[in-house]
Amino acid sequence: MSTELEPEDWGDELAPGTELFHGQYVIERHLRSGGFGITYLARDSLQRRVVIKECFPQGLCMRPSRAVRARSRTYGAGVSTLIQKFVGEAQALARISHPNVVRVHQVFEDNDTAYMVLDFIEGRELGDEIAEAPLAPREIRAALLQLLDAVAVIHDSGLLHRDISPDNIMLDTQRRPVLIDFGAARDTLPGDKRPISTVHVVKDGYSPQELYVQGAEQGPWSDLYALAATFHHLITGEAPPNSQLRLAALATGAPDPYRPLAGRFDAHPPAFLAAIDKALSVLARERIQSARDWTARISGESLPQLRTPSQPLAPTQPVPKPLAPSPEPRLMALARAVAGVAAVLALGAVIISTV
Repeated sequence: MSTELEPEDWGDELAPGTELFHGQYVIERHLRSGGFGITYLARDSLQRRVVIKECFPQGLCMRPSRAVRARSRTYGAGVSTLIQKFVGEAQALARISHPNVVRVHQVFEDNDTAYMVLDFIEGRELGDEIAEAPLAPREIRAALLQLLDAVAVIHDSGLLHRDISPDNIMLDTQRRPVLIDFGAARDTLPGDKRPISTVHVVKDGYSPQELYVQGAEQGPWSDLYALAATFHHLITGEAPPNSQLRLAALATGAPDPYRPLAGRFDAHPPAFLAAIDKALSVLARERIQSARDWTARISGESLPQLRTPSQPLAPTQPVPKPLAPSPEPRLMALARAVAGVAAVLALGAVIISTV
């Protein structure tokens, strides 16, 4: 029997004891909420622990009962499209098999929304780990190489994660980093101009400047910025400056508030630090363009070919062609406009926009 509480006594999240998918899963507790969805710890019909991600774009949805509803008719079509994309991307993620990427076991629809069933990773969030004790340089390098290989596989499958940060990386019981929470994932196909409402999650210090801009081109270089920001935090104890503040400084001719790592931390090889600095370049065209390029820079291997941002990654095209992102005059103009407001961007901000 379900022990579900009434919505007014609980909130947007489902209550412990709620059954999903004809009783195959039972919610144990709420884990976290984000701009794209709500994550739960649950048990399956064999009493195994799993993690369930619910498609629930905040700001667009509400839960008057168990079912999820758009907040207004204006958002109705957009919410339906987001649910369809959630299902499609879960199916794409389920085809990824990598030890450093959380596995997707099932996707199903219930309560007028969609759910993704993932592995339960026994361990700790990287953010919690580094808050207590810094990782040793050798462990940092090993973790980065593993995650770069994982990100390369994700990008080869035609997906972007778009939310890499210390709280979306788990260290399992063997101290192996595992990339989790693909609620913000999207395909890399450019030119999707359908008139739908969309939700962007940006995290102060971790999100590249293009994630703040509706319609700006995103690509593997966007995930690499976030990964570099995460490892900047591992090395220095803090995230780099907000990318919008950095872009505004660049537009106005002020000094970049970012302090390069190279030359400041003798425990790490210079090439290792320089690669992180390169991946953290404000302008996308100046960053490292692929995870394999980054791996080569710190492992001494010959550089692989890169891809042009105008070409989508596809499973049949795992080794892309070398070109840099196109010039960004529109971003520079935008930077001048945001210079006065960038400082108010908050951690974990959710930007809701309609194209």
